[in-house]
Amino acid sequence: MGMGMGIQYQINYGQDLGGLITSKIQRHKVLLVTNQVIWEKYSEYINFDDLQVLFTSSMEADKLEAEHQTLRDFDLAIGMGGGMALDIAKYHAWKNNKPLFQIPTAISMDAMFSYPIALRYQGKVRYMGEKFPDQIFCDFDILLNAPKIYNRSGICDLLSCHTALFDWKLSSSLGKNRIMEQELYNAVDSRLKEVIDKVDQIAEVSQSSIRLLMDGFQFVAEENYRTGHCQFEEGSEHFFYYCLEALTQKTFIHGQVINLGILLMSILQDNQVAMIVDVLKRTKVPIYPESMDISYQDIERALYACAGFVEENPYSYSILNHRPVTSLEVNNALEILQKEFDPTFPPNKFPK
Repeated sequence: MGMGMGIQYQINYGQDLGGLITSKIQRHKVLLVTNQVIWEKYSEYINFDDLQVLFTSSMEADKLEAEHQTLRDFDLAIGMGGGMALDIAKYHAWKNNKPLFQIPTAISMDAMFSYPIALRYQGKVRYMGEKFPDQIFCDFDILLNAPKIYNRSGICDLLSCHTALFDWKLSSSLGKNRIMEQELYNAVDSRLKEVIDKVDQIAEVSQSSIRLLMDGFQFVAEENYRTGHCQFEEGSEHFFYYCLEALTQKTFIHGQVINLGILLMSILQDNQVAMIVDVLKRTKVPIYPESMDISYQDIERALYACAGFVEENPYSYSILNHRPVTSLEVNNALEILQKEFDPTFPPNKFPK
């Protein structure tokens, strides 16, 4: 469905791909970025001679730079894990201009395809550098072994088109940011409808639903490269997440916090709220505060802080720039969140 290709991804789908990976990297010095849990589970899977293993720690730019100085020489970087492992591998491969292999252990986000590196500067997201994966290995034995929440939550980086398309249309109509390409808008909208259509299947987690999400991520990455922007997929729902992360200094499962952003921003946009509430429930990804180890007050603070936050950062124009968030809207949004999504909250106990 790409409209003029600029990049080609090499994706290997299958089962038990360990042998294939090993055969591709014989006699290479390999840097493997992963975490302790994944390493303990899969150290046999990636077993070659010259291997330095790096456990994920932080996406803070200065910490990664310091970490980079401590690495031994390597010919190839491999990211194996969730978003953070894939991003850190991307960073070190980019710094040394070496090939990059990505082995996602769950598809909680589109990090295996995204080529800009989302570094944190004192907690704030800035994109730095570009690194395309040379190979992506989508091993169903590994992916279907992950806790379901991680694979379910990958839907967020396609459902985000619901709020992002609204923001793009809004900014285009006001002459802000990039002019909307109708052909791309329609193509994204039809992808979004397909994902919404198949939300129950995605929540169940199967080979075919993983393929569906991976195809969607690939489409987003290719169009991002072709057009030089990602306004059709990254809008106010992602900016809310960046703001919440900066305020709370917490690390989240990407899909939980983006889905929360999609709910809250749909409410601010007055954008098919009943439909999106229904779809988000059916994803089976919990988005109530306690499930993310935050409070209603944290979310409230982030909603009020968002407008200032997007002004200070070079994010594209969205509903957050368009008009101030009112206390009426904030209370309404938090009440919907409590009533529709929060099993831990007694009725009418919402802090007024």
